[in-house]
Amino acid sequence: MVAPVVPSQFEVGKNKIVHKPTKAAFAFDTGHTHTAFKGVDWGRAGEQLPTGLDYRKDDVMRVAQQLLNKLPR
Repeated sequence: MVAPVVPSQFEVGKNKIVHKPTKAAFAFDTGHTHTAFKGVDWGRAGEQLPTGLDYRKDDVMRVAQQLLNKLPR
């Protein structure tokens, strides 16, 4: 079942944003204008998890990008 991706499912760290349910990790550089990620590890995004939920990659990326854009520059 396709599950909704929401900001509360993410953990924002110093240099990366992680989608906790799938372990998808988005790396970025601090101190630069935050417009794009420098690397992505998709984890289990796009796969059906043991819980039966499926988080679509494009949804995970969209919300991660929204969080990145909200970080202080």
